[in-house]
Amino acid sequence: MLDTPSAKTVVDPFHSILGLLDNKQSYSDLMLVANEPVMLRNASGWFESKNSPVYSEGDIEQLLSRIEPNWEYEINEGAFSRPLNMGNWRLRVSACLANRGMSKKLSVRRTPVDPRPLETTGLPPAINLMVEDQKGLVLISGPTGAGKTSTMASLVDYINASKNAHIITIEDPIEFVFEGKRSIFTQREVGSDTPSFFEGVRSAMRQRPDVIVIGEIRDKATAENAILAGESGHLVIATMHANSVAGTIQKLVSYFPGEEASKYASLAVSLLGVVNQSIIPQLDPELDGVLASELLFNHEHLFSKHLADPSKLNQMLEFRDGVHSQSMLSCIYELVRSGKIGKSDAMKSVTGQGLTAKMLRDKLIYV
Repeated sequence: MLDTPSAKTVVDPFHSILGLLDNKQSYSDLMLVANEPVMLRNASGWFESKNSPVYSEGDIEQLLSRIEPNWEYEINEGAFSRPLNMGNWRLRVSACLANRGMSKKLSVRRTPVDPRPLETTGLPPAINLMVEDQKGLVLISGPTGAGKTSTMASLVDYINASKNAHIITIEDPIEFVFEGKRSIFTQREVGSDTPSFFEGVRSAMRQRPDVIVIGEIRDKATAENAILAGESGHLVIATMHANSVAGTIQKLVSYFPGEEASKYASLAVSLLGVVNQSIIPQLDPELDGVLASELLFNHEHLFSKHLADPSKLNQMLEFRDGVHSQSMLSCIYELVRSGKIGKSDAMKSVTGQGLTAKMLRDKLIYV
């Protein structure tokens, strides 16, 4: 049970948040509730912030008014979300009512303003090969909070620094604001610049893009346009929610009941690669989590004829038939062997994955 000390009004709540954002504790999200301790979240879960002020009801309302002038109407209509830049951080701030309207909650996801260089993401050095081709589809998948958007931004910024391209992004909301290096950008936000991901992707193909970035594939229409764009001479990078490389491909095709064979045939030609990732806690729970990844590199079409066979895909990934591809099992095993994560957290990361969990358990006996 958390203590709930009485809050004293913070002199400048907005400035106080800046200090909280830049403290040295490792976290990805924070939660603010009036008269309760500030809570932070990293790969190990939620924990109480050290030496943070306790915000009063007035402080929370002052923060809300800075984020959204019409916050009282918006919050009573339901939860609302707004992007915000503060210092070195870009924030996604979500506000809602709880406890029958008696409590106002702010949940804040923080990411750096600038994308991380690709070589510092924790992905293998060959990851840039996924976006070297001029056309095709790259899928980035994983659960919520796995860093999909950050990986996507790092890949986009790599293209930005290396190619003279027109890059169109369709996002909800815009997460990273890119400054052109060698590339030029058109960044569109769902709800403001386009009514939906589907409409954004469809209209993007008429704007002479070289690269189309889709914040998330959520429905059949968006999936169909992503595949079409990849087939018609564009490089498409998109995120999805899925728990494995094979699961990502299956989920994409599942949007097309009765058309599976034709979609697998399309992907056999257009799919460049899949990155599936998760964040696993380090041995020290106060440190950032470690990125674990499963990678399918299909730029030489080594996997194309097996896309409809999850067991064959998993077998090929495990035995590295693709030069740079790797299974999640192999990646997690190496993270344990190198002392970056513990056996318990390794096993938790594959809970419910049947054969993968059994194979990992068997391999970890010898570590």
